[in-house]
Order: sequence, then C-alpha cells, then structure tokens
Amino acid sequence: MLPDPSLLLLDAPRVRDLLADAGWSAAALEELLGPGYREHLDRGERAPLVRRSAGDSDLARLVRALVVGEPTGGVLPDSWVGPDGRSLVRLQAVPHGGHEVVVPHDPGHAKATVAEEQVLGAGAASMTLAAATPRALVGRTLDLGAGSGVQALLADDHSSSVVATDSNPRAVALTRLGAALNGMEVDARTGDLLQPVAGELFDLVVSNPPFVIGSVAKAGRRYTYRDAGLEGDDVSRRLVQELPALLAPGGHAVLLVNWLHLEGEDGDARIRSWFDGTGCDGWVVQRELAAPEDYVTAWLRDTDETAFDGLYDSWLTALSGAEAVAFGIVALHRRTDGLEPHVTLDVVDQPVAEAWGDEVLAHFARRTVLGPDLLEQRLRLRDDVALSEVSRRSAEGWSVDARWLQQEEGLRWNGVLDPYGSSLLAACDGTLPIGVLVELLARSTGLDPADAVAQITPVISRLVTQGFLVPA
Repeated sequence: MLPDPSLLLLDAPRVRDLLADAGWSAAALEELLGPGYREHLDRGERAPLVRRSAGDSDLARLVRALVVGEPTGGVLPDSWVGPDGRSLVRLQAVPHGGHEVVVPHDPGHAKATVAEEQVLGAGAASMTLAAATPRALVGRTLDLGAGSGVQALLADDHSSSVVATDSNPRAVALTRLGAALNGMEVDARTGDLLQPVAGELFDLVVSNPPFVIGSVAKAGRRYTYRDAGLEGDDVSRRLVQELPALLAPGGHAVLLVNWLHLEGEDGDARIRSWFDGTGCDGWVVQRELAAPEDYVTAWLRDTDETAFDGLYDSWLTALSGAEAVAFGIVALHRRTDGLEPHVTLDVVDQPVAEAWGDEVLAHFARRTVLGPDLLEQRLRLRDDVALSEVSRRSAEGWSVDARWLQQEEGLRWNGVLDPYGSSLLAACDGTLPIGVLVELLARSTGLDPADAVAQITPVISRLVTQGFLVPA
C-alpha cells in the first residue's frame, strides 16, 4: 500500500528546516554521492550509495533516509516514517537555470515493479520540458499533468501564481507536499486534462502528459504517469487542440508529445493538422523519430524490463500500421497582432543547451521580422554565435576550405557559410538595414545587386528563423 502524502504535510516545515540546517543542495548531494548517483537510483543499485553516504553528519543521515532509502535512524519526524523504519517518501534535489527545488516522490524507480498510481521523481522527460520552458516573468502559470510537481515548483520563481493539476490524487498530494517543503504556494487540483481549470486563463501552460503510445492495447492503462488510456496519439492531439482555450492573449504553452507516422500518411502533416482552428501559432521541435520496434524496446527497458518478453509482442501489435513514432516539444502562442496563425516544424537532433526556453519566445517574436520588409530590418549577429574555419595547405599557402556558424546557447544550430555570407554577417551590427548591407556586398564583389538580393534573402530568412540574426 502506498502511503498518503497528505499525512506528511503537517511536519513538512520541520523537515524543510532539517534540510536547510544540514546544507542540503544538489551540489552537496553530488559531492557526497558522486556525480552519477541518480543513475544508480534509477537502476535500483543502492549498495554504492549506502557506502558513499556512510557518516554521522546531519547531511549524510538525511541523504541515507531521504535519497538512498535506508532506515531513518530517528532523523525524521515520526509522521514521515513507515512501519519498516524507512521514510514514506524520497526527496530529489532538482537544479535548473540557477534555481533549485526539492521534489518529493514515491519510493521505487521506473525499472522496478511500480503501482499504477505511483509517482516517480523528475526524470529525463521532466528535465526536457523544464529546458524548453520560458522563464520570463508571467502572471498565472498552469502545470497540467503535474506528476511530482517539479514544473510547478520551478515555475514559482517566475510566476505570480501557480496552479497544478493531475488526474492522480497522489500526484496532487505530493505536489502540495513539495510546495510546503520549498516554502511556496501552489494551487494543486485533482481532475482529468482541462477539467479542473475549465474557463480559466493562464499566461503560461506547461505539460508533461502521459503521452506514451500503444502500451494500453485493449487492457486499459497500466501506469498513470505514462499511459493516458486513450487510443494512439489522441492525448497529445487533444492537448494541442484544447490548450489554446486556456491561453490569455499573448500567452504561451509548452508540452511534450508523441505523434504517429502512419503508413500512407505524412506524419509532419498529421501533427500540423492538430493546430487547425486553434487560433495559435505553433512550433513543433522534433527531437526523436523511432521505428516502432525501437520505441517499444526503449519504453520496456525504461519501465518493464522484467516483463520484456511478455509485453513486447502485444505492444508492437498495438502499433500496427505505424511506420515510426516521433517525440518532441510543441509550443503554442496566442497572438495579439492579428497575423494569421502559422505552424513551423523543426527537426532538432543536435545536442541543445540545458535551458533553451527563451528560444520559444524568440521564435514567435520573429514573425514580425520575417515579413515583406525583411531587407529593411536592422539586424545583428546574436552574441553567442561563433564562426569556425578550416584551412588546408596548398602550394600557395593556407586557404580556407570550410566555414560554419555555431550557436553556443539555445538549440545550438550550426550551418555552413560561404565567403559572401561570412562578409555579410561580419557587418551585421544593427547599424544599417540588411538591404543596404546586401547592396554594399554586391558592389564590393562585383555581383549584380538584383542577383545578390535574390540569392541572399533566403539565407537571411533562414538565419533569422534559426536565431543567428536578431533585431538590433
């Protein structure tokens, strides 16, 4: 039987003080347990962590009780201790963008046998969403499908108020507990999808929903945190289509989704169609595209490794007709400038920065730059962009063989550049309109001005779209 997290609320302030007095932090835990300690926890390998946390310091005792899962030894209030002498919950230190929160979750890990309502800690999907979330100051933020509450807790730092919802009452209770442990106020509500917040408006909506496709087959959902109990990619489709009703003018939504590429169907067109009638601009950032066999294998290894053979065939059968499954981030923006909604799909398979949420805001703001007056814009090269060159030795000496641009932050786009582009970007300091710079380049190189405009304008457009060039 899983414990009721609400029973731990009364003594949460006391535990919060214990953590502060002991010097609890992500850096302190990593120093004590080693930089890869979360991987040990995810695999259920406790022995290395028991050994590393041996000691009599207050921090070591709390870590053994709240991270490793050893008997508490009297370090915690009685309300936090189960009949087996161990803590009823585990705590995770989650740093992000200079902000750090304490996230409570149920004991156990994804690869162990878990109960249907079990609430796991912040994993790879949680941090993917956190990385893509804009951190500009906003009024109301909604964390839809809160799980452990990590997104709601991180949002407190840049939101006037935070609402968190989940269909799992345990998740709601743990989110409330997390708010108490961090000294925050989060309005946590129980209910499915948009039902708990119907009729309300938010400036920012984030969602890590149960987006996994196909595992339910005909037997109903297995894990609340993973399986929505809907057919195919319906939960992702419904959220993309329904979340705009919650967005205040100028508001943004960011969510994780899976979508199917079905035989005889354009998968990109499929997800683009989800935005029809929403009245919002959309940005689809595709991070992975997996064959059904690889998709099933990855999820079984993540959660059901002990039952791999028994579940593989039935799950793959549930994906019959699918050529591939895509995973990515969807962002929406409720425009206020009257422009027609526009949807962009980018395949982003390169490594990205740990936090790139500012790119979401910048992406939608670029619509005002990428108009018919593009050449009249005064643009500058973004500060984090570097130009790299490779030279080869010849009989005449060293000569540049290749040039490419690389962003150090955000989505870390990179691209090959020719000598003309290199010269043009060197002059992009925001002083002169782009059209004037193109004309000057044409004169200095002997190019026909009209040809130069025709050739360079699409390049400028791409550089703006990917964020290499920004308004001065």
